[in-house]
This record gives sequence, C-alpha cells and structure tokens, in this order.
Amino acid sequence: MSEDKTPQIQGGNKSPSEVVRKVIDKLQTDELEAQTSTPPANPAPTSVEPSHSSPNVTAQTSPSNQPAVTSAEPTMPNRERLTVLDTAATQLPAPQPSAPWVLEQFFSGEVDLDQELGKRLPHMPMLTTIQFRPLGTLPTRRVATLNTQDNSASMIVDVDLVSKAVCFSFTFGSMLTLRFLLDALSDADRTRWLELMRREEGGLAFLWNSSRWARDYAICISRKNHTNFYAFSPNQFEAGARIMPHIMKQLLDWLEEAWRSAADTTTEEPPLLTW
Repeated sequence: MSEDKTPQIQGGNKSPSEVVRKVIDKLQTDELEAQTSTPPANPAPTSVEPSHSSPNVTAQTSPSNQPAVTSAEPTMPNRERLTVLDTAATQLPAPQPSAPWVLEQFFSGEVDLDQELGKRLPHMPMLTTIQFRPLGTLPTRRVATLNTQDNSASMIVDVDLVSKAVCFSFTFGSMLTLRFLLDALSDADRTRWLELMRREEGGLAFLWNSSRWARDYAICISRKNHTNFYAFSPNQFEAGARIMPHIMKQLLDWLEEAWRSAADTTTEEPPLLTW
C-alpha cells in the first residue's frame, strides 16, 4: 500500500488557501526527486545527421542495455571523384589512327602510290610562278606564294624561323583554302626530305615525322617535267598541285635557308627619355 503523502491538516486556525498551497509544493518536490533519482529504462537512440562538408556518419541503434555506437565512414565528394577520373583519362595515351587504305596497300607492295594518287587527282593545276616576301615587320616569318599562270589556284608556304614550323595552304578560285601545318618535324626529317627531293632520278619523298599519318603530312613525287605535291590531313581532307621543276628548286632552296637560319629577334632599345 502506498503512503498518503498528503499532509495532514493540524489545527483549525489555517485558511483553506494556505493549506492547498502547501499540498501543491509538497507534490512538486516529490516529483522532482523521483526524476533525478531514477534513470530512464530505455534511452533514446542517438542519431547524427550528415552534412555536405563533413564525412558521412551512420548512427547504429544498440540494444536497450548497450549504449548507442556511431561509426564514421569518410567518402570522397562527387566533385573530387570526377576530378580524379578526368585526370586519369587525360593520362591515358591517345589511340593512334590506323594507316590510310592507300598507304596500307603501298606498304604491302600491292599498289603503285604514284599511279594511285594520280588517278585520284588527275587534273591538278600547274604552279608556274613563285614569289617570296616577309610576313609583317619582324623577321621571324617568311612567305612563299606559288601561282598558276591564270592565278586561278595557288599554294602559299608559311615558315616560322623560330619553331621551324611550315604551313602549306592550297587555295582554289580565291574561295576555298585547305591548310596543312607541319609543326613537329625534326632536323633529321627536314634534311632527309630535302635530300630525297634533290635526287636526279626523282622519286617518292615523304615529309612527316615519327607520328606519320597521325598528323598533317606531305607526299611529293618528282618527275622530269614536274613535281606532284600532295598534302594530307587526319581530318579527312587532302589537296594537291603540280609544280614546275625550276619553281620547285627555288622553293627547296628557300625552305633550306629558312630552316637553317636563326631568327633575329633582337630589337633596338627605345631611347632613354628621362634624366
């Protein structure tokens, strides 16, 4: 049986309101003592809400007699994960394009490259004139312009004396121009091509580097009366022209001098205008 904690009223000299107030104070005191002395039977599980800036935290609810355990599992943010994947993709070597079908047949000895290219471009214009000039005020660029007799087609050759890069631009009808940039040639590549082009018996000469058909390149076939000059790009376009022997000789001499000369990049210092 429970004890009656209601205080007994002693004496009849106390007012009813005073008695009620004492009873209420006594009940509040007993309830407060009971809460502080008796722990809860089942503690509430602890949960942590993950944020975007902190590692993921997973809350695990333990049995009633065990405290709650939390485990932290760090993960990589999506932005950093994408950066790592992009870096790994850029470090992979780029796939090399396969050789063009004509070159495959030529290397296997199944076709005559001179005849095959002549069948593909049977009516190439004949370039009969050539002019040389510098490009701009600085002596680091030179230009050679080869034209047909009626100026309906032309080939412009740009050479950079610093990088020794050469660009062949084929223009037809003052309307369409195809450019082929050979900017990764070594000294051995250029020297070998000049030697092959100056052979008395003529023949085939490739102007390319170790990448071969993976970059822009040129194929020249020297004959007695003219030279067939073909340019190819891995972007699926090509161009060609015929060049007179004396024009081709001037072009070779000009290219050799440009490739061997050092660019004069020194400029005069401006006068001192301050005291």
